[in-house]
Amino acid sequence: MKIEKISNSEEDTINLGKKLGKLLKPGDLVLLYGELGCGKTTFVKGLAESLEVDPDLYITSPSFSLINIYEGKYTIYHVDLYRLNTPEVEDLGLWEYLNDGVVIIEWADRLQENLKEEYIEIFFEFLDYTKRKITFVGYGEWQELLKALDWDEV
Repeated sequence: MKIEKISNSEEDTINLGKKLGKLLKPGDLVLLYGELGCGKTTFVKGLAESLEVDPDLYITSPSFSLINIYEGKYTIYHVDLYRLNTPEVEDLGLWEYLNDGVVIIEWADRLQENLKEEYIEIFFEFLDYTKRKITFVGYGEWQELLKALDWDEV
């Protein structure tokens, strides 16, 4: 299942994150792909908002810290693999976080481990200065969940 959306602004990207975030629950894995500055962290802001993370908390890319943890309706483990190589990624023990929260991974192309059967991949592509193509690909139950979303109300 693949759904493509065009984001014309930062607000659109946040709204897409909010829409998807309403479906997230502990154990969910969200993999984000795309170049630097293409909207991955902006999208995570929308996910965090829908999962009731304190709105005064500044959501940032964990490029240097590797993992940011946000508490809300569920714990969010926001991971950034940009600065890591494959052996370092494998040593992080990322899958342990799935036991009690939602795991969101930026630069997921650096993963080499076997993924669980149910997850969602989101690809961000620059179209111009403000416009992005955001493609959602669902696996397992995410195929049906993506189909069921009202994508027109973004």
